[in-house]
Amino acid sequence: MISSIFLLSFLRLFVPSDTSIHTQVELKALVSDDGTTPFWMRSLTYGTVPIQNPGVVGIVRHGKQYNLAKKYDWKYQVEGVGLGGKQNDFILSEAYVSGRRGRWELWAGRRKEMYGLGDSSLTGGFYIWSGNAIPLPKIQLGTRDYINFFYKWFGIHMTYSHGLFDNSGPVINTMLHQKTLYGRIGKPNSLFSFFGGINHNVKWGGEAKVKTGGERDYLPSSLNTYFYVVTVKKDRTVLPIDAISTSDDYGNQFGNHLGSIDFALKFQPQWGEFLVYKQTAYETGRIFSLVTADDGISGISFKRKKRGIIEAVTFEYLYTANQGLYISGLGRALGFQDPHKREIESYFNNGYGSWSYLRRAQGTPLIVPDSESPEGGGANFSRNAVQSYYLGIKGTLPNLMVWQLRISQSYHGYIVNHYPPLYNSYVSYIPQFSSALTLGKMLTEKMSFQAQIGYDQGERVKNTVGISFGLKYQIH
Repeated sequence: MISSIFLLSFLRLFVPSDTSIHTQVELKALVSDDGTTPFWMRSLTYGTVPIQNPGVVGIVRHGKQYNLAKKYDWKYQVEGVGLGGKQNDFILSEAYVSGRRGRWELWAGRRKEMYGLGDSSLTGGFYIWSGNAIPLPKIQLGTRDYINFFYKWFGIHMTYSHGLFDNSGPVINTMLHQKTLYGRIGKPNSLFSFFGGINHNVKWGGEAKVKTGGERDYLPSSLNTYFYVVTVKKDRTVLPIDAISTSDDYGNQFGNHLGSIDFALKFQPQWGEFLVYKQTAYETGRIFSLVTADDGISGISFKRKKRGIIEAVTFEYLYTANQGLYISGLGRALGFQDPHKREIESYFNNGYGSWSYLRRAQGTPLIVPDSESPEGGGANFSRNAVQSYYLGIKGTLPNLMVWQLRISQSYHGYIVNHYPPLYNSYVSYIPQFSSALTLGKMLTEKMSFQAQIGYDQGERVKNTVGISFGLKYQIH
């Protein structure tokens, strides 16, 4: 908290009179009946809301935006979070610098992001990259938005990045390879537009935290390995492989691969917008046999352009209980066969350490890490066979009071047998209900107030009722 105050004092001394510069401070207090912040009050906050309370959160944001009238420009953003109370810490939750030429940009640092096709404003969390964890440090080249072709009837959006994970898992110094490619058919303002794309993430390289003298003490991390990580080629004669490569490396893939294949259809009349989308999970090439086509997120969202009591509604269904155990209904209808029937796609878990950063899930928060369960545990996701129903609603009440409600009913299980003839066999699911209501209002031109109440009841996260109150002030 003291660090946040010093950072604020420094920024106020050096804020220039540039309209692209902004500085904001926020103060929030949290308390609950059992010392745990409710699920939808802490999720999708980029790790800035502590799991434990009572406590106070102080946030200082300072940055510069692009001037889009310029062909070349740069921007930056810094956000420091101070935690005081039951959990004391200081987090640099965002710090990056970015350069732009047209719609292309290159940036480096820690930046808040989400990846996937869906309703980013009211989602329960995109499958692969949700904005739930503190951003990991990356360097990235890509487009800021869709680049339009053919009189704007076709658009392409892409990113390519390299990042570093924390060292909390069994393997340290692991690296992230990440790339995305999305396409759009239809003009940005067309009545109908169709979107499709793919996210590809790889956790690779590094060395074991605890050395045992075995072949996995050091993992392949050379440029040749990077070539195979990026291209996913299995022909190991293209470039020589590292001498420390294991049979799994040269017979399968280097690193742990995870991603989603996404589709969306947008309908946008003059009065609003409908969006229907599907984010399909994958870990291996079995996705092309439609084995795991059931897994992922299916969603529909509605938005009005006018203010009202209800302005937007989003419903999402999350299912991750196939994991390669059976061919999806679509695959069976098309007569597809699975050549890898005995393999499991253990989503978000792998030998390099789970897909989390600083103990928060990088993907959808509805696949809950063990560390947030009543039993406790590490950052793995033991109950990653999940079936969830999520509803988000927001609008504006009289006197310009804005409100938002998040509700989820989920069931969490894990696979206990994946060999014939017991396909699709799990332990009994455990239920979880979570909700949070947020109210906010502008008090002055620069100051706003926010209040939240959250409630959890079930077996996957701790039962709790909690509230928070906060003020946000725009200095510049």
